[in-house]
Amino acid sequence: MDIKQLRYLNQIIEHKTMSRAANALYISQPALTISINNLEAELGFKVIQRSEHGYVLTESGKQFYKHVQMILSLYENMEEDVEYIKNHGSGKLKIGITEEFRAVMPELFEIFLEKNPKYDIKLVEGNTGNVINKLRSHEIHFCLSPLRYLDEDMQSVFLSHNRYALLVRREEVEKYKKNQSLTVFNDFNFISVENTYDFKAFIKSNHISYQNLLQVNTIGAAVRLVKKGLGISVIPELYARNYTDPEVKSVQLKYELHGPDLYLSYMKRQNLPPAIEDFISEIQEYIESIRI
Repeated sequence: MDIKQLRYLNQIIEHKTMSRAANALYISQPALTISINNLEAELGFKVIQRSEHGYVLTESGKQFYKHVQMILSLYENMEEDVEYIKNHGSGKLKIGITEEFRAVMPELFEIFLEKNPKYDIKLVEGNTGNVINKLRSHEIHFCLSPLRYLDEDMQSVFLSHNRYALLVRREEVEKYKKNQSLTVFNDFNFISVENTYDFKAFIKSNHISYQNLLQVNTIGAAVRLVKKGLGISVIPELYARNYTDPEVKSVQLKYELHGPDLYLSYMKRQNLPPAIEDFISEIQEYIESIRI
């Protein structure tokens, strides 16, 4: 079994026919057929079978193909890294984050680049599921995200509890800071970020009234609306306290509103360069230093 056979199999699954896969690979169809037959003979079971929709994986093939995808991803990332090092003489740090961490990334980049000036950095942002999938396929070295549960194949380092804070315009800070409660006000628009916390339960349990509800998909959109004076928002404190815009400020609320805890995660069997291992420790120290 070799990487070429695995790539051949991947192209057959992608294109559904031997002819189209062979064209994509720039080889003859008989050569492709022979290669797959040899692979199946070595494995001892059929990997693909014909169907009305073209070639599909057998049940055994589906299990095997999960490993194929992982191996191809690892190999392609290795090729990319080798090519990058050859052309640039150093490496590339690849990080995945969820939006909660966006406001602290400039400081973290500065910490890393101060000690590793020859490294480039690639930042990938998405939801927790997205960045964990990229971590599993070794497209990134580690990720920063909230986690509801810990996986056995990942090393997840606790960074901080994910407490929420109120974000308001600068001129309204004293008004809300004095009360630390939204119950006494009903003259504001509430800007809610979807899929971050249970908004209805939060409003109901704390007897909060508001004029209009503005629902958005991202924390960044909520921040921009607050900056425009269109309302107030409750967002992760890590983002709110470290967002560097003089027109908006965070206010600590009396409510105990939390999301899933924040973690730094990497794969247990992944060999990380010393510079990146050191950076992981520095991230822990930095997040610890900015906690309330």
